[in-house]
Amino acid sequence: MAKPVKIIFDTDIGGDCDDAGALAMLHRLCDKGEAELLAVTGCFASPWMAGCIDAINRFYGREVPVGINYDVLQDSRGVYAGALCDCFPNRYPAEVWGTDKAAPDTLTVLRKTLAEAEDGSVTLVVTGNLGSMAKLALSGPDAISPMTGQEMISRKLARTVLMGGRFFESWPMPIYAAISAVGEPSTWEWNIYGSGLETARAAFDNWCGELVLSSFEIGTYIVTMKDYPSRAAKGDPVALAYEIHNHGAGRNSWDQTAMLEAIRPGVYWNYHTFGRIWVDDNLVTHWKPEEGCRHTYLLPKADYEEVRQVIDDLVDGK
Repeated sequence: MAKPVKIIFDTDIGGDCDDAGALAMLHRLCDKGEAELLAVTGCFASPWMAGCIDAINRFYGREVPVGINYDVLQDSRGVYAGALCDCFPNRYPAEVWGTDKAAPDTLTVLRKTLAEAEDGSVTLVVTGNLGSMAKLALSGPDAISPMTGQEMISRKLARTVLMGGRFFESWPMPIYAAISAVGEPSTWEWNIYGSGLETARAAFDNWCGELVLSSFEIGTYIVTMKDYPSRAAKGDPVALAYEIHNHGAGRNSWDQTAMLEAIRPGVYWNYHTFGRIWVDDNLVTHWKPEEGCRHTYLLPKADYEEVRQVIDDLVDGK
């Protein structure tokens, strides 16, 4: 049997419910012995984010390091982060915010987890903005490790899978984004746009390891978790997240597809040729050839319905 894929999960959980779905699926894959969860970090910080993450982890019987990115503060309960933090047991209730009991910074958790890992053994999964990636890539030696962030990326990470981007070169059809008030096709993707140009470029330009993007197009046509709140176990915080977000109507599976690719690489999607991912001034992602750079993005292989069934079965514990 193959060794479990060691995962660090960096997320913007608390708003869209597919982050919670991806974390649930990750835990189920850990139960199957296909993955090992090392840490979960947030790409921003709020008084409820760490508690939301920890509540889901504890429900699945795992207590792992949790970090949040204090460089990007949001004084918001999110769509469901506040509810999960308040309603389920966790180590980081809102009242510890600003005390020495609060969750550590994301960069501390990333560097400590990578420093302790064997070379080439960790897969980083990112389903939010690129702030955590940029912080790690630009970090220098510290009390945790004499390695720079780029040295950690090169030595410790096997690969990074990022949910993000649009690639019109391979996906020419327009996709209409719900956030577009005038009903025009979107050109940028939210995780890249939400990073800001400086952060997005800092992440891509300094990411020296293998980087695979599961773009907006990949998860758009795969709607999962329909009616999950009605069939989930009692006390399941992920069920509450989906109930609050859209009353169990199901959701596009952007983040779950990234997680599935991270743990079962190459099974459901093909890869574009390796090169360099870059962003233009409008925060639209592009690919260009660059020798020695291992950036790529996913292309279709498996049927959408097959992938949908796989994701739903995994979250249901089948």
